[in-house]
Amino acid sequence: MTGECQGEFLWVNLLISARTLALILLQQGQKKTPMLIDTEKDMNVAQPIQFEKFVDLDFDLAECPRWDWRNESWMWVNICDGELWRQKAGVNEKLEFGEPIGCFAMHGEQGFIIALKSGMYYLENWGAEKTSLAPLVSEFPRMRYNDGRVAPGGRFVAGTRNGAKVGDQGQFHQLHLNGDIEALPMFAWTCNGLAFSPDGLWLYWADTGSSKVYKHSYNPETGEYGEQQLHCDLTDYNGRPDGASVDAEGNYWVAMYAGQSVVKISPQGQVKQVVEVPSENPTMVGFGGDDFSDLMVTSAEGSNEKGKLLIAKNVTQGLKEVLAAVVI
Repeated sequence: MTGECQGEFLWVNLLISARTLALILLQQGQKKTPMLIDTEKDMNVAQPIQFEKFVDLDFDLAECPRWDWRNESWMWVNICDGELWRQKAGVNEKLEFGEPIGCFAMHGEQGFIIALKSGMYYLENWGAEKTSLAPLVSEFPRMRYNDGRVAPGGRFVAGTRNGAKVGDQGQFHQLHLNGDIEALPMFAWTCNGLAFSPDGLWLYWADTGSSKVYKHSYNPETGEYGEQQLHCDLTDYNGRPDGASVDAEGNYWVAMYAGQSVVKISPQGQVKQVVEVPSENPTMVGFGGDDFSDLMVTSAEGSNEKGKLLIAKNVTQGLKEVLAAVVI
């Protein structure tokens, strides 16, 4: 693990520990039961989701689980070690970039866009040399790309995080079809949870530090966006919102870092389900498989375990990831 990532884990774990202790004391004072799994009295609860380990590999910070439907393979990143992974036809493969990688997207028939600490790059195919698309210019050494995906319409959107929590906050950047980069007015120390509604008319994202999920209206044709609105406040739930995906019904599924769970939020912003996950620090969720109904959850190392990939079969209908249409 790089020194930068060690600092990130220390900072986040200290914040989580302090917040968890405060919540426990508050709940004890109010005699409230912690919200781990809600009952049918509070919401519609599906049968427990059964997870199994997807690969016999361990990671420091696994993220961005994504189904590459072009060649039927699961892909993910190991952020701190700068690795892009895939499992194709049962074989695990990886690319190493020598710097942290936050996220990636598919482009065209066999290409990729990757968001590294130093900026956005293009790979013509798996294993190709990277070509710079948009450098990440920042005076703060702990600033790097974190979470992102392709918006309906083909633009690549990715958010940054400032691991030092000093200076500028992170924010989202949109890579337009003509290659222009636009800084979006969506700010947080850690920009996370980027996802879009099935019709492409809503952009969702999570501010990990405040435990809030926001939404903006979005125009897939132009990439224009509306004012920020609160979608769901998760401060009363265990953990903090990290990476997310939207299913075919428009529900927003978000991994709760340090919460051992995934929270399912309706299009109206109501928590519908809290799914227990057998991992201390879930980091992101993704849908895939032949019919896009399998749920993949990545995780980061915790106090007693390394990060891993977990999969649950036939959970719900997910969405097909959009291909980036940026002109290279």
